Amino acid sequence: MDTAADNSADLAIRDSACDDLIVRLEEEAAASDAETSEIAPFVKELFARYFDASQKKNEPAEVASAKISKMVGKQARKKFSISSEPAPTPEPVPETVFTGQVAGKTSGIDRKILNILTEVSAHFGEPITILSGQRSKPQQVQALYTNWQSHLRRGKDNAYLAKNEKLREQLDILKQEKNKEKFVALLNKSADFSSLSRHIDGNEVDLAANADPDIVAALATCLNHSAGRNSEGARCHHFDNSKAVWPITESTRAKWKTP
Repeated sequence: MDTAADNSADLAIRDSACDDLIVRLEEEAAASDAETSEIAPFVKELFARYFDASQKKNEPAEVASAKISKMVGKQARKKFSISSEPAPTPEPVPETVFTGQVAGKTSGIDRKILNILTEVSAHFGEPITILSGQRSKPQQVQALYTNWQSHLRRGKDNAYLAKNEKLREQLDILKQEKNKEKFVALLNKSADFSSLSRHIDGNEVDLAANADPDIVAALATCLNHSAGRNSEGARCHHFDNSKAVWPITESTRAKWKTP
């Protein structure tokens, strides 16, 4: 298997765990009269991909291999219709070690949000992609100016501007006059950007509107959630850390759907 990890000892641990999993799955498949020829390539490819992601986070190879073996085994049994084996006794998981994969616009995002996304990703065995993450002030201003008269309804769909009607009206006049320079200057002078958009400080992320509904529901137990369009015009799910649950409690995890 190809992998980004270059430590021979870590690779040996990975390969041993992967080979053991393949043997178990093929034995279970034979007992279940399931097809076995495609199990090995499927397991090797998936195991390598998850292991690569864990090594980028400097996760110990032993811990990563044990978690990945469970994750890949579950997906393989589902894919090849193999009867599940009895669930092994859960191993203690260090709080600072996370599995899962978060892709997309991750730069500058609050660590609690990233940790929650990673935990939910690990639970469902699926990567989570951030559609829109942290924005600079110029990017936020440009998004407001560009989409002012469409889905932002002349600023009325921005919670901060809706509460600051005088400022919204002044901005609206400048937008109707197509005076972008004064529009930008007024926002920079008068707006509280941390309230204008939580994206500014990396305290909010958007996921695509077609994101897995089970993942969306799980995230909504840990982050403040709403759906609609963002300032950039995309239909999406908004998640911010105003009501973040971290560390994630067992009672919260119990609300997540079993993949």
